[in-house]
Amino acid sequence: MTLKTFVKISNVTSLSDARYCAGMMVDLLGFNTDPSSENKVSPTDYYEIKKWISGVSFVGEFENANKDNICQALGEYAIDYIQIADLTAVEAASLLGKPLIFQLSIKAEEDLNQLKSTLSYLDRIVKIVVIKSSNPELFDMINSKISNYNFNLKLLKGFGVTANQYLSNFRGLEMEATREEKPGFKDYGNIMDVLESIEED
Repeated sequence: MTLKTFVKISNVTSLSDARYCAGMMVDLLGFNTDPSSENKVSPTDYYEIKKWISGVSFVGEFENANKDNICQALGEYAIDYIQIADLTAVEAASLLGKPLIFQLSIKAEEDLNQLKSTLSYLDRIVKIVVIKSSNPELFDMINSKISNYNFNLKLLKGFGVTANQYLSNFRGLEMEATREEKPGFKDYGNIMDVLESIEED
């Protein structure tokens, strides 16, 4: 069983999520490994989850980390990719020996005006860009903008992801894992709906 498109699951915190998503053949599992974050997954918990999982690559997710924070985490976690969200940290992070993912947040129309130049800059450094937005009023405009661009970047849709949707020029999607209500009890909700809708026949 395989999926029809590239999938990343972010903010994984439980073995239940990791095992389900790996079993559905997602490509990347992301974990908060940012030493500056109160919500980071501890190295102990990370390795406890990782030892049960195979067939996927692991992403260390850093929102506000600087180069020193990332270097510290690289010594504590065995990760395959680094993901950051700070444009000023891209050059430094690209020198750390791991493929780089950038999380690009679109919060207002002003961000859309800079989208082309931002992607052009990232195109020479980054492997994957996850485009996020929490503003539904911008979703159609983002889709329209993306349809006009032709980059080497693998663009992942990280907003408004639903089952049976057309991804336009996005080459995959990202969804965020949710926390377990209690160990072993998990409602996968939208993740299950989307993954089941993109299973190969």
